[in-house]
Amino acid sequence: MKTGPGIPPAADVAREDAPVLVADIGGTHARLALVRNDADGGIGILAHQQYDCSAFPSLAGIVADFLSRSGGGRVHDAAIGCAGMHRGDTVTSLNLPWPVSLSELRGLGIARVAAVNDFVAVAHAVQCLGPDHSVLLCGPEEPVADGPGLVVGPGTGLGAAYRIPCDGRILVLPSEAGQMAFAPGNARELAVLGQLFAAAAGVACTEIVSGPGLLTLYGALCALDGEAVRRASPAEVVAAARQGDDRQALEAVEMFCAVLGATIGNLAVAGIATRVHVAGGIVPRIREFLPGSQFRARFVGTGTGIMRAALEQIPVRLIDHPHQGVIGAAVWYQQRGQAQAGAQMACASI
Repeated sequence: MKTGPGIPPAADVAREDAPVLVADIGGTHARLALVRNDADGGIGILAHQQYDCSAFPSLAGIVADFLSRSGGGRVHDAAIGCAGMHRGDTVTSLNLPWPVSLSELRGLGIARVAAVNDFVAVAHAVQCLGPDHSVLLCGPEEPVADGPGLVVGPGTGLGAAYRIPCDGRILVLPSEAGQMAFAPGNARELAVLGQLFAAAAGVACTEIVSGPGLLTLYGALCALDGEAVRRASPAEVVAAARQGDDRQALEAVEMFCAVLGATIGNLAVAGIATRVHVAGGIVPRIREFLPGSQFRARFVGTGTGIMRAALEQIPVRLIDHPHQGVIGAAVWYQQRGQAQAGAQMACASI
């Protein structure tokens, strides 16, 4: 399966034309693929599979299962996109049921294993996506100026990264945007903050602007209204909001859209972004609610004066591509290999 025209090749460091294993590890799902350079220079996806993280004791278990089923032959290289703190050979995330051990993956016979922040990987995928791979949520079709780009997405947690143009290339900067404190924008949101604050010392954005955060919003609204919680998952909340028979579910989705817009606006202002890409997560499931919500008003409303005018000129697009994470990990790994090769050549020339 081809990922599309103009997509850069996977890492050139793979030996004997062996495929490269790439993985997009989220708090809920792990998406794995085997990729190989095509004759025309694109990335060819040889095999792809999605796993439930909680069903396996480790990432090594998922990788072993995937390799046994894929029939891709020997794999020498792996690129892992994963949220969390990277220390040595271990990536630890609050959203995962287990730490990611790179040494365990090498124990499977994979010689070279590298990990990168999941949203750094997604940010690398943006350059590969054509017009048919995204949907405009608000703003003009194209940015009015060149400058930094923001890639953000509410999945199991809230992830974000910046794409910074520098000397004809793009630098990708990771962030821990999800750990910013949640800032209410009206009295009802302030009441929700008070409800949540009673059970914790603080409320981070990721506790609201994420898939689980939608369920948190719903529970807080039910508590404020003295109603029993009737939905047990974000999907149930969305379904009830769509059906219209649960007032708190509909309010939760509408509030989520508004807070999402405000959060993205704050991140765009902080990074002086000229364009925004929203990556997957729960947003595609609530896309129908966005046009009639306060999403755009709260996005542009985070700025005043000249900053508000600038926010009104920022295109905000929803990425609509099933393999954005693994494509991004493959592109990152390719560029990492090229950078290392360049460093070796520079040292050899001294």
